[in-house]
Amino acid sequence: MRLNSSFIQLSLQWLPVDRYNLKVCDSTNDVARQFLADGVKVPFVVTADEQNRGKGQQNRRWVSEKGGLYTSFAIEKIDPRKALVSGALSVHSVVSGYVPSIIRFPNDIIVNGLKIAGVLVEQTVHATIIGIGINVNQNCFPDELAGVATSLSMETGAVYNLSEIMSRLLGFMKDSLSSPYEHIFNKYMQSIFYGKGCTIHLSGDRRIKCRIERIDVDLNVHTTSGDFAFEDIVWIESA
Repeated sequence: MRLNSSFIQLSLQWLPVDRYNLKVCDSTNDVARQFLADGVKVPFVVTADEQNRGKGQQNRRWVSEKGGLYTSFAIEKIDPRKALVSGALSVHSVVSGYVPSIIRFPNDIIVNGLKIAGVLVEQTVHATIIGIGINVNQNCFPDELAGVATSLSMETGAVYNLSEIMSRLLGFMKDSLSSPYEHIFNKYMQSIFYGKGCTIHLSGDRRIKCRIERIDVDLNVHTTSGDFAFEDIVWIESA
């Protein structure tokens, strides 16, 4: 994919990144990855009004119809822990400006027990891509997401300006990515929720049912069934 007139490039004076806005794409993370392969320099941000193949954990489909905020930050390669914590904390800060929310470890934002946003971190050889999806103005979801997903509009009855929310997200991401890891980790832990129980999916197709007791600064998880390294955890399924 090469840049052409269908991509609008904006220079943000208060945040030194280029931003590319798309009407529709398969996945903003995939677009960012292709841009990197084509030689686009980091940092840059890709946003889309809709995604045909939005991605969540384990390549699960993220329903990405018009009304949500779908974006990917491409930055110089950093430790995936800082990328995940920065993304989750920034999204939590944005959502909490409108409704009370918590972070469900490691990367889901929850409002009233329902998922309103998520973060997906992917790495290339020289860059880190932080993909973010926030449900904003949707009024309904497919049947399979009933009792699972919500949006800002569904929670408050209001309609929101996506550009304003994106501007807030850019500001929080700038602050998080430029702050020492220990600082943002402490803030992340203040906002996190472990849940009463979970199933930890590990590499090698292993699954462990347990309760999380503690998460250390390296995002290693200490549970009632043992300790698990961040690198070994594929994803965590809430009970």
